[in-house]
This record gives sequence, C-alpha cells and structure tokens, in this order.
Amino acid sequence: MKAVDARQDLSQVQETAAGRRRRRLESFHPCYRRYIAELTCCASEVEDLADSFPGLLFALVSRYATVEQRQRAFDLVCTGEPLRQAADALGLAWWLRRLPAHAFTEPLPAFPVDGDFSLHIANLIPREDSLVPAWLARVSQAVEAGDLAYALWIARQHDLAGPPEDLFAFMAAWAWFSGRPGLLGHRLLRRPWTPEMSFKRAREELAAWRQRLRLIECLGPGIESPWLADGKAAGFDFVALRTVEDFVAESEALENCLDQYADQLHTGLTAVFSIRKGARRVACVEIGLHDEEVSMPNIVQLRAARNPASRAPITATSRSRRAWEPRWSDLPSRWCVSARTPTHSRTASATGSSRRSESSMTRGAGDSQISTTCTRSPAGRVCRHRGRPPRDRWVCGQQCASARDARASRCARAGCRPVQRPW
Repeated sequence: MKAVDARQDLSQVQETAAGRRRRRLESFHPCYRRYIAELTCCASEVEDLADSFPGLLFALVSRYATVEQRQRAFDLVCTGEPLRQAADALGLAWWLRRLPAHAFTEPLPAFPVDGDFSLHIANLIPREDSLVPAWLARVSQAVEAGDLAYALWIARQHDLAGPPEDLFAFMAAWAWFSGRPGLLGHRLLRRPWTPEMSFKRAREELAAWRQRLRLIECLGPGIESPWLADGKAAGFDFVALRTVEDFVAESEALENCLDQYADQLHTGLTAVFSIRKGARRVACVEIGLHDEEVSMPNIVQLRAARNPASRAPITATSRSRRAWEPRWSDLPSRWCVSARTPTHSRTASATGSSRRSESSMTRGAGDSQISTTCTRSPAGRVCRHRGRPPRDRWVCGQQCASARDARASRCARAGCRPVQRPW
C-alpha cells in the first residue's frame, strides 16, 4: 500500500480517478458500458465491483433474476455487506467471480449454485484470458440446453473458438435429443452423445444427424409413388425406399451412406430401391435419368453391403438386373418422368437425334445396309440408333457378329438369346 503525498496536486488525483473509471468501463463489452456507467455513478461501492466481482456488476445491468433480487443485491453492496451475500441474494454462482470483465458478452443463464457443479466448472476455466469469452458463451449454451453433464463436457474442450457459432447450437440440441428416447430426433441419431466421446467424434455424429434431419425436409411424410413399382426378378425382391425410416434402416443394414442422401433426393431426379433375398438385404440400386435420353431410366449405381466390399452379391444382383431391364419396354404405362427434369437436356437429345437422322439420309444409295429405320425397334417407337446399324445385346455378354446386317447377327452359344434395349 502506497501512502498519499500531501503535497501532491489534487487535479492529478482527480485525473487518476477519472482514468480508473474509464479503464473499468472499457473492460466491459461495448453494448453494456452505458448501463454500467449509469449504475456506478451513484455509488463508489458499486463501481468497485468492476475490479472485485465483474460478474455481479454485469448481472445487475443485464436483467439477471428478478427486479426484487437485483434491488436486494444492490442494497447489500452499497451497505458494505460481504459479496457472497449479495451473490446469494441474486442467485449468482460464486465461481463467476474468477472471470474477467471482458468475458461477459451476453446475458448469463441461471447457472446452478450447488457445490458439485461449481467445484468442477471452476477448475475448467481457461488460463488464457483471450479464450474465456468464447468458453463462457459455449458453457452458457450448454447450461440452457438443460444438461449439466454436457456443460461440463463442453467446458473441458480446448478448441471452442475455432468452430462456427451455429455448430455449438446444433450440438447442444443433439446432446439434448440424446437423452429423450421417445422423440423423433432421438430415433434419427446414429450414435447418442456420451461424456466419454471425443470432440472430433461428436462433430462427426452431429454431421450425420443433421443429414438425417435433411431427409425429413426432403421426403416429408414419404414418397407417395416411386418411379417404378415394386417387383421380383431372378429371385430378388426390388422394394422402393419411400420414408426416412426406410433410408435409415437400409443404411444401418448395409453400412452405407444412404442416410446421408438428402442432397441427391432433393433434386427429385433419382429413386433408390432395396434389393433383397427373402428377408435379407443384399444390395441397393439407384435409378436416375439417362445422360442422353432423359425420358429413359438409367442405373446410376449398384452397391452391396459396405459398398464394394463384397463382390458376390453384386454379381448375383447384376444377373437380376439383366432380367429386370427387359421390363422397361412397357415403361410408358408405369414410368413418370419428374416434373423438374431439365428441359435443355431434352432439347439437346432431340437435336442430336435429328442430326444423326440427317447424316444417315445424306449417305449414298449404295450403302443399302444402313437405314434410318431400325428393324429391331418395336412397333410405334423410334429407334435411338437411327442412322446406325442396330446391335443386339446378348445374355452371354457378346454383341452382334455383324455390324452391318442385322439378320446375320447371332450368338453361337447354346441357349443364348438376345435382349433388346427398350427404344
């Protein structure tokens, strides 16, 4: 303690007091400086809270607790009572006294005042003052979520200033749904939150949970009418996935990423079918629009359990696919092209077909084997291969022996038959 020199100029003492008051006000957040200045101008004891208990001063100006509680705490401070009594009258946690003034940037939640939580949380305050504001904001969000165990888990994390702001809001909701088994948000969890979980694993599970929430946004109550009806082929059952529960169950059974398929389903240009052998899920197939012929379906991908981990189910399913494709010849009565199909794709396809037709018509008459009409085309349909020699696709995998004469195309294998494309 330094003694005051009686010969010192009083103006210098007044300037020191003004500088101290300015320093105290500037230590708080700019949004609350005006309110703190108005409250501290009437009592020096209240102004001293900026150094002795900044959290109590901030609580008085940020409408913490009720009006009666704030008035009671203010009177106790002005009469010189212990600060512990003023904090108890306001219902403010005593461990907040250890935080600096710049840590308080938002109104404080009702922190529990029990000794167990206060003892643990006080030992988790960051040592660097620059990290305290972000730390207090994240812990406050966790306390408002209603789970004190999650608040202590957040307080133990080190990287709380780097991730975006909304990440912790979603993480608090994810942890809240983890303890509510009866709600839909809990059923969409791939793995619930536990205090032993690392922060990195928590972010991964949160991302998966948010993607499943997007499935609800895209599908709603479910797909009313899929593109193709359910059916059987080569002993396999093809079942369309319609609801969020269908995609989640298929993803868990095959250990793939179907539960993260919200972006693909949002376009409305794809449909997913589960391929099953009795009660066992074998694979899944995604059907979309053809790149060139947008009015026709196309198998985008065909995956077994764990994607390409097992080749045998894919081989068996590929055989069923070859048996399923001939049914596409009657698609005009069963197929509904999405209303959101890009119109420019159809125009480009039609333009390409007309150019191929003009190219074939300008050829010489000596090339009599090439015709603009396909002999393999069903009645009333236009061949996609107009201007080119038609080719058959055989079950055995071989193609036509002749590229010019369709009548000479045949396969020498016994029992082999052609499977024509549905053009």
